[in-house]
This record gives sequence, structure tokens and C-alpha cells, in this order.
Amino acid sequence: MRRRTFLATAATALPLALAGCAHPTNGALSMGEMTTDAAIADRYAGETEGLPPERKALLDAAIADEVPTREGTRPPYDRDRPVEYEGAYYQISHEIVDSHTETLYDVRIDYDPAEPPSSVIDYGDLPAADKNALGDLIPGPDDVPDNEGVDMGRTYRYPADAESVLLDGEYDGVRDGGQTYRVVVEANREVTVNTYEYSAERVADSPADLAQQLRDRYLFTLSGLSEAERGIVETAIEESYFPDETTDAFQSLIDRFRAHDALDGDEYGGDWLVRYDGTVYWVDLQYPPDVSA
Repeated sequence: MRRRTFLATAATALPLALAGCAHPTNGALSMGEMTTDAAIADRYAGETEGLPPERKALLDAAIADEVPTREGTRPPYDRDRPVEYEGAYYQISHEIVDSHTETLYDVRIDYDPAEPPSSVIDYGDLPAADKNALGDLIPGPDDVPDNEGVDMGRTYRYPADAESVLLDGEYDGVRDGGQTYRVVVEANREVTVNTYEYSAERVADSPADLAQQLRDRYLFTLSGLSEAERGIVETAIEESYFPDETTDAFQSLIDRFRAHDALDGDEYGGDWLVRYDGTVYWVDLQYPPDVSA
């Protein structure tokens, strides 16, 4: 694979320091010290370890230059930031190489039918596609809902060549663990199914390589601060800063950051790489709602 310098933004990646918090009413600022190249690279990049097996297999195949394809209504993997693999970093990309239309079905189940189903099949005898369509709807809950009609449901896209006994209504009941449930499968809507072809490009040979690229592209020095601005920054370093109101000093800091390219950002905030008092920090800044991106 040909190596090139990689300097991309990552709108799809979540800010890490404040991730999981509701958007603060008046914004927020968090600054984490980045003392090593590895710290910067790890914070920026993803990894293949820990991914679901099918997604890891996709990335492994792309990195091995196998040009894998996958079908779906949306990309099975879609992330702007590179991933780490055996010490190097790869940008994973995809393109749509084919499309076709399939039917999305509503799969509904009644755990306590008022009348027994007219035709019943054991769950173990269902074709694989029907089992997949039912998903975690079976087995039923320990406490069967005391409702009239449908209790739960989900949508499912049957493969074009799937064998099924539920699609054509051959059976309207499924027996499992001594319980019989009414099952209804009906067409919902047509959906476009794309074939995604994946590839990978090696964009950095090591954590030091990636960190240097990020510093060259994004790092700036935060200096010349007022006393009020410095107080906000020191709080952000120690414990994160959540203002009770948007002060002039905080607005001034927001303007300082937005004057420089963010590692990623949107209308709610972003991530920056800064040097402050000789130390490099990863900055997670969230804007007040009245600040336009």
C-alpha cells in the first residue's frame, strides 16, 4: 500500500472527556494532558481490538488488501479517524459498488393471544431466516405482558434468497419452551440495499508518526490570556469547567479556539490540540447553544 500524510477531520467521533454528559447549558471545557506521542495517537485513533467480530473481520480484510464487500442499508463501518493495527495506522474507506431494492418487514409477536394460533411450528424447526427475524423476541419474557394484541415487535430485512415459513403466513404461531405465541410478519416498506466495497490506506507507521502529523496540522499555543481566561483554563485542566453563565472570558476562549482548526467539530463544539505553559493538552470544548458553529 502507498503511504501518504493523513490529516483528516472526524465529525463522527465523540468527544472523549465529556462524552456521556448531556450538552451543558452554558458550554463546557475540559483539557487533558498529553505527555507522550502514544497518548496523542491513542486519543485520536480507533482500534480493531474490541470491535464486534464481524466488524473486526471487515477491517482485517481491508487492511490485508482483500477489498471486502458488505451489503446493508447503511455502511457497516463508517468512521473518519484511522484505526491502529499492529502498531501502524490505517484509514478505512468505502464506496458503493452496487445497489438494489428489498422489502423491510414488521415482525410482531403476541405473548398471550386471546385465541390460539391456527397453525403452529416449534421454534427449533424454523428456517434460519425466520429465527433471525424473530431475534430476541423469543424466548418471551418471564412475566408475560397482560395486553390485548401485539406485545412487541421489530423490523427485519429478509435476504432475497431466504427460506421462510412466516413470510407467506404458512404459520401464525411459534411454540417455544411450552409457550405458544402468535407471530405476524408483514411488509413495511421498500429499502435500498447497497454493496459497500472497503479498502484501507496506511497513513502512519507508528504512534510517533501519527502524533507528529497531528501536531503539524493542529497544534497551536494558547498564550496571552487574561487573568479570568487563565482561571478558566486552570479549572478545565484540574476538573473540567462548567460555567453557570457564559462570561466574557469564556466567550473569548471560545473565539480563541475557533480561530484554529479543530481535530473535529460541529455546531456543538469540538476537539483541539493546544500547548499551554509548555505542556500539550487535548481540549474538549462545548459551545453554549447561542454560539453558531
